[in-house]
Amino acid sequence: MAGSNISRDHIAMEAMKVLMEKTVSNNLTLKNRIRQFFGLNHKTYTAFDEKMIAKLSYEMADAMIAQREKIREEKL
Repeated sequence: MAGSNISRDHIAMEAMKVLMEKTVSNNLTLKNRIRQFFGLNHKTYTAFDEKMIAKLSYEMADAMIAQREKIREEKL
């Protein structure tokens, strides 16, 4: 990664943000769905697998770094 100031951890963090946005699910009971519909206060619960998201994030970061290195080699 010589010449780059973007670290593996930074890339993984950005990937993690995207994965969390895409995988978080809101579970609303019927009562809370009705409350949400009428604009009343309601409770939401989020659920995601932190370990899996972290693993996938670093796999994505590694793939992005490998691609970046491949492009650099092709330019030489």
